[in-house]
Amino acid sequence: EYGLVSPTQSTGDRVLFDDDSLAVARVCAAFMRHGIEPRHLRMYRAFAEREASLFEQVLLPYRRQRNPEAQARTTETLGELAGLGRRLRTALLRQTVRRTFNN
Repeated sequence: EYGLVSPTQSTGDRVLFDDDSLAVARVCAAFMRHGIEPRHLRMYRAFAEREASLFEQVLLPYRRQRNPEAQARTTETLGELAGLGRRLRTALLRQTVRRTFNN
């Protein structure tokens, strides 16, 4: 309903989701224990889409190459970029929360 998970396959009455969708659902459930509803989490989907667009620009040269080394480099670089993004978000969040609670 809020676009946080989407089926990977649907046939008739059967709808299947991948492991990432399960992880998202579990994180959403954990947020709900703190009173944060899925509708409040749509911003994370928007952030992820924007981050993916940025990473695609970096990875595009590797994707154009059709050799196994370039594909491995794509996977390696994506992992590195995702880790850097996670570290930056965490540091910025800590910084912002610290300013908020110190005022």
